[in-house]
Amino acid sequence: MFYLLRRAVSGGCEGGSRKHLSLSTKTPYPVPACLSNATVPADLDLIQVQYVLRHGARYEVESGIEYIQRIYTELGDRVPHAWLKPDMVNKTKAAELSTSGYTTSAKLGQRMHQRYPELWSRLESNAQTIQFVSSEFQRTIATANAFRSAADPQNQTLPVKVIPLDSDSILAMKLTCPRWAAAKTTVQTQVANEISTFDAIYGAELQAHVSKGLLKHSAHELTPEQIQTMYRLCGYDVSLYNEHSHWCTLFDERTSALLELRSDIRYSRVYGPYGALINQHIACSLFSTIVKDIDQALRNPSTASSMFRFGHAETLMFVSNLLGLDQALGLTAPPITGNMTFEQSLHRGFRTTTLVPFSSNLGIELYVDQTSQAFFRLLLNERVVRLPGCTSGVCPLGVLRSKLADDVGCAYADICQV
Repeated sequence: MFYLLRRAVSGGCEGGSRKHLSLSTKTPYPVPACLSNATVPADLDLIQVQYVLRHGARYEVESGIEYIQRIYTELGDRVPHAWLKPDMVNKTKAAELSTSGYTTSAKLGQRMHQRYPELWSRLESNAQTIQFVSSEFQRTIATANAFRSAADPQNQTLPVKVIPLDSDSILAMKLTCPRWAAAKTTVQTQVANEISTFDAIYGAELQAHVSKGLLKHSAHELTPEQIQTMYRLCGYDVSLYNEHSHWCTLFDERTSALLELRSDIRYSRVYGPYGALINQHIACSLFSTIVKDIDQALRNPSTASSMFRFGHAETLMFVSNLLGLDQALGLTAPPITGNMTFEQSLHRGFRTTTLVPFSSNLGIELYVDQTSQAFFRLLLNERVVRLPGCTSGVCPLGVLRSKLADDVGCAYADICQV
């Protein structure tokens, strides 16, 4: 399990004593308390790193604001007025990077500078040694710029490169893949059926727990959608404002984990490994680019370029699918269903709280030994993850090549054609 591995590599560095709420994609970034969570191996030479990162904490998207406005109207007299934050219904801020998102992104950039000093030192001779790429969204561009400014305080690197949305097969691939868009529609019935099953099993428990935390009793029961929106508001409270005493008081570890499961029923099918086959391969263009960069680095290590690519939660989910991270992170056999027991749900590999919190990142470190043998190490949110087929965190590069063999060099336009 990821939890056991995380404890094993952390050396007691994990911080935080607050109760742990599982807040799905609205989870704040789990900052490691020290860099020893993933120290660079001393007996290997680091050649290159390749990171794929999600943007920092953002405000709600415009479509979600409608649900929040509804909650403010329907439950405004049942919660303290301080809980009703104007920012959360301000459409001029919709989907934009928040102040906390800027801060977290900058601190992450600082830690990357500290973690890989040998890479940053190469900038003195070649400004392209480290590069930054972003999808064409305000939140990803702003995240990339905050990260770059902190990681490169001397401004030696080139500006962030932005990929136009209409040609982005690397970071915003869902927008350029018609087959994925069609598949998203086809899984909706299955998603609805599984969520209906979940609500039949766990709905009454969630209703009772959340209702008792409200100021007034009402003859009208809370709907599952209302509870889910309050759960999202809890996530935003923590991620945007570090506020734990408002919406989050309505949930505990069990109820938040159940609502994460309810969310993951959808995420695992729309973006994750339990939906259409295209979900398993849509990141092929990204990995083709990564492998090309790895090959170039191995041919000429002295001019190797490290890449930091800034995308979205679904970018990381698509990457996870291709790597099979759900198998590396969990014990429960797939897929995620509405009738899973609570115990089963805790051991599943696909958990958005772990996989795609705000500012989540997945890194591939490339190493060579004294005989020029190539190795890689995989990091998820700055913590080592061991892929199936690897006997330790540092693994022969051939294992990664084998896993990606069917997707590297893919004809993206063909696989995405309807």
